[in-house]
Amino acid sequence: MTHLRESKTMRALSSLLLPVIVVAIIAFGWALLQSAEENRAAMLLAAMTPDVELSPWDGLTGEEIASVARAVKARHGDGVIFNRISLRQPEKATALAWEKGQTSSREAEITFRVAGQSYITNFDIASGTLAPSNLMRGGQPMLSGDGELFPLVEKLNQAEELTSILETRGVAKGDGLCLPRTIGRFFADKVDVRTARAVRLDCFNIASTAGLGILPSTNVFARPIEGISVLYNIDTDEIIEITDSYAGREFPPHDVAADEYHSGALETRAAVKPVKLTRPHGQNFSINGSLIDWQGWQFRLRFDVRQGTVLNRVGHQTAEGFRSVAYEIAMSEMFVPYHDPDDHWFYRAYFDMGEYGFGNLATELKGADCPAHAVFQDVTLHLSDGSPFKAPRRVCIFEHDPGYPAWRHHESLFDAIPGIDNHQSRTATELVVRMVAVIGNYDYFQDYVFQQDGRLRIRLISTGVDAVKAVFSETLADPRAVDETRTGTLVAPNRLAVNHDHFFSYRIDMDVDGQANNFSRLRLRPVAQPDTAPRRGIWGVSPERVRTERQAQTAMDTSKPALLVFASEDKNNAMGYPSAYQVMTPNVKPLVSALDATFQRAYFVRNNLWVTRYKRDEIFAAGLPVYQSASWLGLPEYIFDNENLENQDLVAWVTVGFHHVPMAEDWPVMPSKVDEIVLKPRNYFDRNPAIDLPN
Repeated sequence: MTHLRESKTMRALSSLLLPVIVVAIIAFGWALLQSAEENRAAMLLAAMTPDVELSPWDGLTGEEIASVARAVKARHGDGVIFNRISLRQPEKATALAWEKGQTSSREAEITFRVAGQSYITNFDIASGTLAPSNLMRGGQPMLSGDGELFPLVEKLNQAEELTSILETRGVAKGDGLCLPRTIGRFFADKVDVRTARAVRLDCFNIASTAGLGILPSTNVFARPIEGISVLYNIDTDEIIEITDSYAGREFPPHDVAADEYHSGALETRAAVKPVKLTRPHGQNFSINGSLIDWQGWQFRLRFDVRQGTVLNRVGHQTAEGFRSVAYEIAMSEMFVPYHDPDDHWFYRAYFDMGEYGFGNLATELKGADCPAHAVFQDVTLHLSDGSPFKAPRRVCIFEHDPGYPAWRHHESLFDAIPGIDNHQSRTATELVVRMVAVIGNYDYFQDYVFQQDGRLRIRLISTGVDAVKAVFSETLADPRAVDETRTGTLVAPNRLAVNHDHFFSYRIDMDVDGQANNFSRLRLRPVAQPDTAPRRGIWGVSPERVRTERQAQTAMDTSKPALLVFASEDKNNAMGYPSAYQVMTPNVKPLVSALDATFQRAYFVRNNLWVTRYKRDEIFAAGLPVYQSASWLGLPEYIFDNENLENQDLVAWVTVGFHHVPMAEDWPVMPSKVDEIVLKPRNYFDRNPAIDLPN
C-alpha cells in the first residue's frame, strides 16, 4: 500500500494540474461542474426559514439543517462528515391530523461518518433533542462529494504513482483524469468491504481537441484509458492497488476522436421555425409554500438530497372535500449494472441514488431543460460539514399541451344533418414537475405528470453519454471484433458501449380514499364456452384479492395478464364499485442468475411490484445504507414478517426501467428514452373526470 502525502492545505479544485476548471465525476454516478470557490460561496448562502408556515411534509430549511449540524458536532466533534440531513418521515397519524395554523411536528434524520464509523440518529427540531447515535448495520451511508470524493479526485490525479503509469500510455500529466466508482462488496480479499470506504478509479484521456489546447475535451468519457484501475481506501487515504492489465504490451488506443457534441463542435442543420407555447393569461396552477393546486389536483412538493423531488398528500379537491390518492410518491432506489466480466468492468453496478444521492446530483435547469414559461424553484442542500446552501433552479413546474386531445368523438351518422354539432374534442393540458440529475455520464429527467383525466404519470427520461470500453477494433470488419463485441456494441472506432440495465424503484404509499386499502390482481382469463356457442374466444376478469406481503410479490407474465389495483375498503363510486387506482408499469426483469452477488444486493428488481404494510422508516427498496451493503437489506427484510394486507395502509414498490443494448444512434449522446409508471383511476370517479373541459 502507498500512503498519499497530505498537502498542507486543501487547494481549490480549480488549482488541479488538469486543464479543467472543475471536473469531479463519481462512479458512474457523480457530476458537479462548478468551482470550489462557487461551492465555498454557496456555503454562506444558508437557506432561511420561508415566509409561509411549514407543514409536516416540507423539506428542512437552512436554519433547521444548521441546528442539526450544531447538535451532532456538539456530541461528536468537528470531524463529522454529514452524508445526509433530511426530513424524517413524520408520524403519519400526527401529520394527517395537522391543520393550517398549527405548528407541525418535525424531525430530521441524519446519517454521518466520524472516526471511521457510520451512524444514524434523529433530531427533534422543536425541542432540540438529539436521539442516541446508533451504528449503521449492514452497510454505510452515501458518499459525500465535497467531504470525501472531490479531495480524493484532486490528490490521486496528482499522485506520482498514477501519473507515471499514465505517461507509459502516452498521456501527459494533466491530460488524464481518473474518477472513482463504487465497488459493492467485491475486492474483499484486498479491503474490508464491510467497514472500509473503498472506491476503484478508472481513467480517461481528456486532452484538448481544440487548437489552443487550453481547455479539456468536453466529452470526458469518450476516450477511456483501458486497463488501468486504482483501488483506494478513503478512510485511510491509501492506494491499495494500481492495476495495469496492458503493462508492457499493446493496449487499445485512446488517442481517438473525442466526438465533441457542443454547439461549436458540430455543423448543425438549419434551425426549425419556432414552435412556442404561451400563457397570455397566466398559469393555471397555484403555489403556496409546498402546496400546489391544479385542475382539481392537490399535492405537497419537497426536495430530498437522496430522493430528489418527493410528492406528499396527493389527491383531488372535489365538492366533497379532499380525496386522497397517495400519501407519498418518491424514487426509492436506482440500480445500473453493467454486463462485462472483464477485470476492469465486472464490479460496475451502481446504486446511484443510495450511493450518491439523486437530489445531490440534481443540476441547474437551463436551456431546453424546461419551457421558457416554467416556474423555477431553488432547493436547500448541505455540504459535508452541515453547512446549508441554496442550489438554484433545481425544479421546474410548467403546463403544456401533450399534442393529443383529452377526449374526442366524431359522430359520422350525423354528418349530413344540419344543426347537429357532431364533432366534439377537448384540448388536453398537463402539469409537469421536473428535475434532472446528472449521474456521471447519464442525465435523468424525473417528471411527475398530472393529467385532467385523473391519471398521474411518473416519467423517467434517460439521456447522456453511453459508458464505453476501449477496444482494438475500429469496425466489425476487424478480426478481433467477434470477441470484443460479445458484451456490447461498437458505437465509434475503438469504442464499445457495454450492455447494461437501468432499474428504478418507486415507493408509492397508496391512500386511495383513505388508509384502509386492499390490493387485488384482476386476472384476465379465457372463459370456457359451450360447444354450441357462436364464439369460442371469450375472456373475462377474475378478481384475486391478495392477502399477505409475500403473496403480493408480482413478477409480470405476458401470458397471464392482470390489472394491479389498489382499492378503498370504505368508498364506492356511484355504480357500487370500490374506489380504486391501477398501477401500470412496463415488464422489466433481471436476466441473470439469482446467485449473482450484485443482484442479491438489488433484490427489489426481482419483482415488478411489491406490496407492504406501511412502516414509518421503511423508505428505501435496497435499505437505508446502500454503500457496500449486505444483501438482506430493504424489501427482503420488510416482508420477512409476511404481514396481512387486507384493509390496511399499503405501500406499493414499483420497478420501472429497461435493458440497454447500445446502438450507433446512442453516440455521442443518447436520444432521450422515456419510461414511466402510470397511476390510473379505476372506478375512482363516476364518469370521465375530463368530460367537463370547455370546448
